[in-house]
Amino acid sequence: MGWHVRRRSAGKGRASMGDKRRLTIMLSDGLGDCLLASAFVRHFDQSGRYDCMICALPAQAAQLYDCNPRVSRLVACADRDLWMWGLPEPEGEVFSPYARVWPAEGADSHHEIGLRVDRPLFDLNQGTEPAWRQVAAFHGIDLKDGSPEVVTCAADEAWAERTMQPWRGRKRVLINYRTPVVEKEYPLAQWQMVVDALRTETAVLELGNEGSLLVGTQLIHPLPGLRQSAALIRRCDGVLSVDSFPAHLAAAVGTRSVVLFGPTNPSVWGHPTTTCLRTSHCPVCAYTPRLHQCKRRSCMHEIPPPLVVETVLEMIAGNMPPACPGRGGTLC
Repeated sequence: MGWHVRRRSAGKGRASMGDKRRLTIMLSDGLGDCLLASAFVRHFDQSGRYDCMICALPAQAAQLYDCNPRVSRLVACADRDLWMWGLPEPEGEVFSPYARVWPAEGADSHHEIGLRVDRPLFDLNQGTEPAWRQVAAFHGIDLKDGSPEVVTCAADEAWAERTMQPWRGRKRVLINYRTPVVEKEYPLAQWQMVVDALRTETAVLELGNEGSLLVGTQLIHPLPGLRQSAALIRRCDGVLSVDSFPAHLAAAVGTRSVVLFGPTNPSVWGHPTTTCLRTSHCPVCAYTPRLHQCKRRSCMHEIPPPLVVETVLEMIAGNMPPACPGRGGTLC
């Protein structure tokens, strides 16, 4: 069921204390969801209630936690195997932010266990508070700090330092126009207008394995790993992105971002370090049937490129409130 990485001895010296237990945290969904859940990993680690914290998550998200000293054991799974880690355990506690897993009724003659997965628990996107606050309230957790965190290693930071050398002394903005949700895409023609205006003032960087779909960006390839991307974003003056993983990664390392919102709710998915741009009067519709019924995608198309450019230039000029320090860290 995937691979296991042990990053520290279980319990940070707590093994002799018999009143503490094991906690399994099952993280699901996309990279951004797994990263946002790091606030709960931190909360449970700081609670001092557990000798051992196991983190089970999709294999593609493993790098977000494989240097994290809060995690005793990391289990990276194929999606079909992940849900087994969310089952209740008699000898330990299990927590899953975005799903509940139950043994299905009616085991067969071979005593096989069927699973019933309830997800999502509630419609986060329709809420009025940040996602982490909604999740905490649902589970009855007194979570004080919902900022995401990612821990990098010295090699990641060294790679990022080398990669940024060609633009030393210049302002640097990383853009991201890619998203697996087509309804969140900003039109490429409008992206090009933004890039054309920005590149006279700043180096416009992007990450990718293949050639860019835009003219005038500086493509960093091959696509770096998740921790390397975090280290690189830490060295940028800002991030410009649609609502997707790089926007959350910027928040995790304390880099300011300008994020374009359409079907998703900026009140839910934004961060204190995020300037959210949403100009549409249409109600947010992500995770509802209306999302796929809309053929115009006007909520994204209506964001004016001049407004995007102006907001980014204000960000890199330092005319916005300073970014929060973020929760990113490094391990030597």
